Amino acid sequence: MKRFFVLIAALTAFTAVSANATTLVVGFNNVGISAGPGISMTLPGGYLSGYQALGAGYGISARFTGAGGKNDATFYAGHLGVGKSFSLNGLGRVTPSLRVGFQSLNVGMANLSAGYAGIHVRYVYPVTNAVHLYVAGGFGRDFATSVSGMKTIGGLEYSGGGGVWFNTGYGALQAGYQYRHLPLSTSSDLHLNTGQVVIGYAVRF
Repeated sequence: MKRFFVLIAALTAFTAVSANATTLVVGFNNVGISAGPGISMTLPGGYLSGYQALGAGYGISARFTGAGGKNDATFYAGHLGVGKSFSLNGLGRVTPSLRVGFQSLNVGMANLSAGYAGIHVRYVYPVTNAVHLYVAGGFGRDFATSVSGMKTIGGLEYSGGGGVWFNTGYGALQAGYQYRHLPLSTSSDLHLNTGQVVIGYAVRF
């Protein structure tokens, strides 16, 4: 997980200084977490994400989320993605991508975490020049699953969400919701399900 965090930090720094089209988003989120019987909480936090256009529709995305506070709990998540955007001739744009990421929940001395890799698809529809709606989702397999004191086997992971962008010149306001399911142990009904309400501001370079 530490190596993954370093990769995300490096890519975010890269997007901030590159000469190509870059978007950097900073915002707040409220993370609802369900990990199994009797394990649920809501943690406030923030996120930083970046997107770097590489030309010919290709791009690299990165995101890091951190939250904490209640019950001495902390939550961290992040992903890296590489995809290609396609125009739908006036009906918006669709961007399929490959992603690898992680989620980790610490409650006191206990930890639940998993990495994942899979396919992600994002669709953006321009209602007006200033207002864009988006929906996104994906699926894949989680790996390196870990629960303190237990043996775990991962499985099918999936995600989904949507939101709206309000363009404001060189930037944009973003509001949305995203959900992710990461199975940890089917026999013990342990998982790492998160629902995040996000509000942020994007700056384009």
